[in-house]
Amino acid sequence: MVRRFPLAPMAVLGAVFALALAAALTISRLEERDTFCIACHTLPEVTYHERAQQALATMDGAPFADLSSAHYGMESTFHCIDCHRGDQGLVHRVTTLALAARDTAIWVSGRADETIEKTQLVVPGLLTAACTRCHAQALLEVGFNNHFHNKLPEAYDLWQAGAELHAPIETPDLPPAALVVEPSPTEVRCVDCHRAHIEVPGSELRAFLDLANTVYPACVRCHEDAGHGPLELARR
Repeated sequence: MVRRFPLAPMAVLGAVFALALAAALTISRLEERDTFCIACHTLPEVTYHERAQQALATMDGAPFADLSSAHYGMESTFHCIDCHRGDQGLVHRVTTLALAARDTAIWVSGRADETIEKTQLVVPGLLTAACTRCHAQALLEVGFNNHFHNKLPEAYDLWQAGAELHAPIETPDLPPAALVVEPSPTEVRCVDCHRAHIEVPGSELRAFLDLANTVYPACVRCHEDAGHGPLELARR
């Protein structure tokens, strides 16, 4: 006997799936507009958006407020979602949509964290994947002078996936055998040093790095994970 499934429940499931897919596609298109993002992300995201607009309007060489603003100032087609969508693959697309649903629920409940200078990241892996997508070359330069990049697991993953390593400017004639990277067993990621929305006066002179409060602690964490390297760094 052929088992028949009731048509009504199947139709309902199909309709729900179609609506969910249409909603996901619509949100994905709307996310390309910063104004859509700040419609729900009021504070502190409105502040970030204002900084970005100031960066776009900067024509006199004035310093940008933070790293995110610098991206807008150097690339006029930049958008919020470029950092918040990960590697653009299916897993990260689903993660981004799930995060958006979570943020919507927080907004509806009126419990959003309005702190401007946040120090805790919700999904750092998503942000790091976005960094890697655009800044892979920074990770693929070998040598100790770039060890804070090429020791990251992301550098090794890129290399194993077929990306080409390159020699540093100061030693361009390295033999092919020297073009290798050895990843550190660390949980430190790009965003542990490169915080997009932290405004530190004068940091534009140091690639928007907050050395004392962000970078040096990340260095120590990485050295601890690796089991070697200095554990006390000057704070100045």
